[in-house]
Amino acid sequence: MAVEFPLAHIAAAVLGCVYLAAVVFEQQTVKYLLKPTVTMLIAYPVDSSTYPGIFYGLVQSAIGDSILMVPDERMFVPGLVSFLAAHVCYTASFAARWRAAWPGVPLAAAATAMVVQLWPGVEREPGVVQAGVVAYVCAIVAMAYRAVLGGNRVLVAGALLFCVSDALLAWGKFMQAHAWTEPAVMLTYYAAQLCIAGAHIWPQKSKIERQ
Repeated sequence: MAVEFPLAHIAAAVLGCVYLAAVVFEQQTVKYLLKPTVTMLIAYPVDSSTYPGIFYGLVQSAIGDSILMVPDERMFVPGLVSFLAAHVCYTASFAARWRAAWPGVPLAAAATAMVVQLWPGVEREPGVVQAGVVAYVCAIVAMAYRAVLGGNRVLVAGALLFCVSDALLAWGKFMQAHAWTEPAVMLTYYAAQLCIAGAHIWPQKSKIERQ
């Protein structure tokens, strides 16, 4: 049976493309309107009673989107906390049983290498930012690891795309940003959120097997 995509997810994909165009053409008003809107559209078809962790993880992400759009460096930590909460929600909602498995090794190695590369930039920040970055890395790696343990390819793709998006964002913030950084961050971010939500609600072939 073919996978049927919810109308809200189709709208999110279309508006996500509009957002990317707004980034390229520097349309700030459009960006402010669309950034959290797209995330909430992804959340809309998710049943909060059946998949509360996914729904509230997306809501926390939308809150983080809004916070990080405020042009004030003091908003970085609240935004980081909001996304950390989103990853805790996601991780708690995944069905896979915790166990030791080989994918944990490359995930931990990649995360460690990334932190080492970023640290010259991170260490110039206040202690609360440094602690927040370390905590966030631990949270997103745990989320990705539990997704991989479940074996659902759509969910794994979403988790890994989220890791890529945040790695690009962190490199742009703490090391060096490029013209392509923001479009690449948002493209992978929206794709990640669609996959994480879709792995739970796109029918039949995408449905996660309970373990």
